[in-house]
This record gives sequence, structure tokens and C-alpha cells, in this order.
Amino acid sequence: MGLFSKLFGGGKDKAEEATADASPRGPALPGPVVRLMKKVENKYGQAQDRQAAIRQLADMGTPEAVHGMLRRFTFRIEQTIGDEEEKRQVFDEVVRLGPLSVPPILDFLEKENSPYWPTKALRDILGEEATVAHLIDIIERTEAIFDRDIERKIELVSNLREYKDPRVRDMLEGFLAGDNEELRVHAIEGLADLGRDEMGDTLVERLLDENETQRVKTAVLNLLIEKQWKVKRHKEAIRKVIPAAFWIDDVGVIHRR
Repeated sequence: MGLFSKLFGGGKDKAEEATADASPRGPALPGPVVRLMKKVENKYGQAQDRQAAIRQLADMGTPEAVHGMLRRFTFRIEQTIGDEEEKRQVFDEVVRLGPLSVPPILDFLEKENSPYWPTKALRDILGEEATVAHLIDIIERTEAIFDRDIERKIELVSNLREYKDPRVRDMLEGFLAGDNEELRVHAIEGLADLGRDEMGDTLVERLLDENETQRVKTAVLNLLIEKQWKVKRHKEAIRKVIPAAFWIDDVGVIHRR
């Protein structure tokens, strides 16, 4: 008789209790975890049922149980406060379990498009430096081919922008010349968050690139206006390409008309 049969055996057949089952986009899980996970990820179920299932999974204290709890991050319910409370409950339990939670979190981040809470938990467990390293590793290994993969990569980059780390700056700069427009916009906004005035010349390159999209150029213009970064050295070149809704003064600061 397996461990899960001994722990969770009851009126049902013991062999059935010990049977592992495959969860969506995840590893094979023991039957008891699967049953609780289905309650956790039932957005139309009763809140108390989801919360009770989260507590039971937390009490199991296994990586498989953490995987089951993390499924709560994949959806929202209409009750905003209730949604936040349940996700906070999962976050607290996952962090409480410490390093044991790390492999399931990393697996989740590699497969799902809801990185905010798992990333937050990872930072609480491992610290900022290790979290940045893990996020960069996952982003670099993500092949943004299908829409879901592109969306997941963009979500990860969006969360990575929160960290004031030189590795983040280097990755964002690399995205500026990439093929994906959404990633270029996120990179521009992320570089603004880092507050590095020397980014001015790098961003102006996007503004002056005749092959760049208008959306990205507008993002650059908005950033330069917000930061009031002086780009006097490129003043004449910028005057030739900016839309009529913008103008650049003699000291190189761009304004809206």
C-alpha cells in the first residue's frame, strides 16, 4: 500500500487512492492531491470549498500539494476582495513551506501566464538576486512561437521590470532590437522604471529607426517627455521624424503641443 493510500484511505478503494493522475500542464500527481486541486481551481465553486482545499493541500506539505495550490493563481473570480484573499492564502502557505515550494513555482512559471503571485512568493523564499536569476533563465529559454508562449514571456518580462538589477537592464536593452513589438514596448517602459538617464541615446535609436513601429516610437516619446531627458545631440534628426503633436525645444527636451 502506498503512502497516500495510508494517509488518505477510507471508504474508497485503496488502490484508487494511491493512483497518480496527470494535472493540466503539470506533473503526475497523487489522487488525493488531484481531487483537492480540482476544488482549488473550480472558479464557480463555493469559496469555502476552495479555501478548505487550500488548507488541506498546505497541511500535506509536499511539492505536489504546492503544485495543486498554485492552480489558484490561474484564474480570477468576480468578487475582487475574495479573489485577493484566496490568492493571499495560497501565497502565505507556499512561502511558509519555504524551499520545498521552489521547484513547483519554477515549473508553474515555465508553463502558466500568471506570474505575479508565484514570483512574489519566490522572492520571499529565495531573495531578489536568486529570483532575478531564475526569471531571466526562464525568459531566455522561452521560445515565443505560439500566442500563449508570447503572452507568457511578456508577462514574465513585465514582472521582471520590478527589479532594479543590472541584469534586468541588460535583458531589457536586448529586447529593444527584438522582433516582438509588445516586448519592445515593455522594455522601453522598464528602462524608464530603472531611472537611467544614459538610456536616452539607446531609446533615441528606436525613435530614429525608420523600420520601427509608430506604437514603439510613441512609447519612446512619452517616456522622454515624462523623464524630461535631454536629447540635444539628436535634436535635428528628431525634429524630422516626430509627429506634429510633439515638438523639441532648443535644449533637447521633447514636449506635447
